[in-house]
Amino acid sequence: MGYFTTEMICSNCGEKYPLDDNLRSCLRCNGPLLLDNKLEEISGKVTKNTFSNRIRGVWRYLELLPKIDSKKIVSLGEGGTALLNCERLARNLGLRRLLVKDETTNPTGSFLDRGMTIDVSKANEIGIKSLRCSSASGNFSASASAYASRAGFSCTIHLSKEIISKLNLGKLYQIIAYGGNLVIGEKPTNYDVLNSEKSYVLSSSNPYFAEGEKTTAYEICEQLQWQTPDRIIVPMGHGEHISMIWRGIKELKALGLIQNQNVTMTGVQIEGYASLVDQLQREKTEKISAGKIKTIATDLVMKNPTHGDLAIRSIKESKGKGVKVNDSEIFYSLSLLARTEGIFAEPAAASTIAGLKKLIDLGQIDKDEEIVCIVTGAGLKDPSTARKFIKKVKTVNRIISQIESKQITTRLGRTKFEILKIISSKETYGYEVWRNLKQILGIDFDISSVYQHLSELENAGLIRRTKIESVLGKPRRCYYSLTDRGMTTIKSAK
Repeated sequence: MGYFTTEMICSNCGEKYPLDDNLRSCLRCNGPLLLDNKLEEISGKVTKNTFSNRIRGVWRYLELLPKIDSKKIVSLGEGGTALLNCERLARNLGLRRLLVKDETTNPTGSFLDRGMTIDVSKANEIGIKSLRCSSASGNFSASASAYASRAGFSCTIHLSKEIISKLNLGKLYQIIAYGGNLVIGEKPTNYDVLNSEKSYVLSSSNPYFAEGEKTTAYEICEQLQWQTPDRIIVPMGHGEHISMIWRGIKELKALGLIQNQNVTMTGVQIEGYASLVDQLQREKTEKISAGKIKTIATDLVMKNPTHGDLAIRSIKESKGKGVKVNDSEIFYSLSLLARTEGIFAEPAAASTIAGLKKLIDLGQIDKDEEIVCIVTGAGLKDPSTARKFIKKVKTVNRIISQIESKQITTRLGRTKFEILKIISSKETYGYEVWRNLKQILGIDFDISSVYQHLSELENAGLIRRTKIESVLGKPRRCYYSLTDRGMTTIKSAK
């Protein structure tokens, strides 16, 4: 069971269209399309008890979602994330009550799994087993790859060189691990476009995808005993999440599941890339250049936010506001969240804590409010940033080096390891290494194999050539000593 709809409606101009699986934006104004929900069909049939005996997750609210054949649902157990009462962080910020909606525990570590389960399930229902997405964020591409794998579909992901240059390694590893077919630096060809009817195009602007993101609102209200908090703070990339949370709250009010919708929606963006906040504050927005993105929160940098107008309208309708934060504020908040509450967020996700702190410092938040911050993605998706905010970087690097060295040692074999030990005692050359090895190992073997071992150790960065000498017309001697990495390998083994 789910609501039934036959139309899509443009969220910007209101133009209506019949359902079309290939239509992704309004033909009139290019605005994002939403499903024209027929809530009157389920009004009075859905109560708070309807969901109470079901497993937590996105599909717990199936009556409030598009009608999709239950046998065609593609799920990884997304949604049902914790709403954590963060007392230590609240005390640190001087707040009465602060809650964090921890989306880092979704299957691929991102809130985007909420929309992906709906969108891929729709593709499955209509019988299309080839998925495609382009110009998507790293989190979106990782989620798409995972759900395609779960469904047994192929998934082609077109990523431009610009996107690849700012893609976090953790997200790239996810895409590869899930079996996504990466096409880098190429736009979809005319052939791809002409044959797109054979592929289901995944995008954050898809109306079915957007429906999944409403479930964040459903969960928050149910977790608060069918009440709304005073404020919800959300990161804004394309703006679809904050828009859909607000839409979800309005739906709950229309169905009588909550008594009021008195919640202030607050959106966060990054300084220098804050077109939506600039519009709210009536400031001039600088056009985002095609050059290198200079922020750690790259997933929030969108040149043309697909749901920008809808996000602004959602904030205004809820009497909310927007706030801009910088990288140093995010770094501080990322560390604070991890160390006070045990939640490790990626930079874009930690922007909500940074935005909250900034609004407190500006005196724009009542400290008696009940506030929910949405933390949208896991910190391990961005390992480079994780290392930057650790103060004792030298200690961490030494530990990592030792771990790597132990892994190298297990692969070296006894002969190479004995060669390293010989060279560690003094700078030496091939013939002397060969002679010592014969005594240590008690094996008579060809000297050429020693030189092969020396070459391989040099290529591995464990030894280096220090000098070459010629003595009394004899063949030249090449002397070797250990590199720092070689020394660490020896010490780790001991």
